[in-house]
Amino acid sequence: MSSAEITTPDVSAPSVAAPSELRTVLRQNWWRLSLTYALFNIENVLRLAQPLLLGWAINGLLHSSLEGVIAFATGHVLHMLIRTWRQMFDTRTFTRIHAGRAGRLVVRQRGDGVDVSRVAARSMLTREFVEFFERHVPLLIRSVYSLVGALIMLAWYDVWLVLYCLVLIVPACALNFWYGKRTLDISRLLHDQMEREVEIVGRARQQEVRQHYRQMAGWRVRLSDCEAIAAGAMEIFVLGLMVAALLRYCGLPGAEAGDIFAVFRYVLLFVMGLDSLPQLVAQSARLKDIQGRTSSGRPKVEGRR
Repeated sequence: MSSAEITTPDVSAPSVAAPSELRTVLRQNWWRLSLTYALFNIENVLRLAQPLLLGWAINGLLHSSLEGVIAFATGHVLHMLIRTWRQMFDTRTFTRIHAGRAGRLVVRQRGDGVDVSRVAARSMLTREFVEFFERHVPLLIRSVYSLVGALIMLAWYDVWLVLYCLVLIVPACALNFWYGKRTLDISRLLHDQMEREVEIVGRARQQEVRQHYRQMAGWRVRLSDCEAIAAGAMEIFVLGLMVAALLRYCGLPGAEAGDIFAVFRYVLLFVMGLDSLPQLVAQSARLKDIQGRTSSGRPKVEGRR
């Protein structure tokens, strides 16, 4: 792609309208957002207790006791009920927020003289901004519970397992730094192309349309490739952690079957918390570019990549 075909947003423009509008939306829906995040916290506490309760159930059954099974079943049912209620409430909350935000964006930017094709593309991009609160804030909360909660539970079983897990944070940070930088660069190019889609489709020139969709596909492939490379590299370190943790705990005197299972589940919980970080990094990079486009109606400037 030539430099003449690629434009970048004027991100130097003050980002005042979007944060102000967002604060207004959050104030108008504060009780709904507070409730959905409160339910999500309760859901995660119950999720964090499941490996412990299941390990207790296994040890109890091996000693002909049903107390652990009853506790595990009770915790699982409570988790299921809270999760179901929270998911139903989430949908109603965030669809309402998106409808209001997209409507105000269209009116404001058309009033600022932004052309229809760009406003149409940006109104679709605002859905990603709302999805940050609907999907990625809960993902962040879930990740914190997985990372911090798993470390606390592993410390209760064996403090050395905590040290093993902490070592994994070093490669995770390095890979996510690289992934975030690449995602931001590629997302800018993808969003540039998306903003041109309406006018390209309107002209309906066969070669131009084909080139447009080839370019869109190319940027999405590059985003996927970056994610695959980061995830594949991380799996090597994850495998080392799981092997080391199993060798360590299974070698301890008096380790019971239920405890071994619980330890392995908490190690996996910690790993799943790290696995969610690339999604948060990628979404944050995309939103950084989207906010620069939706917060100002100023025209874009030519630039080189």
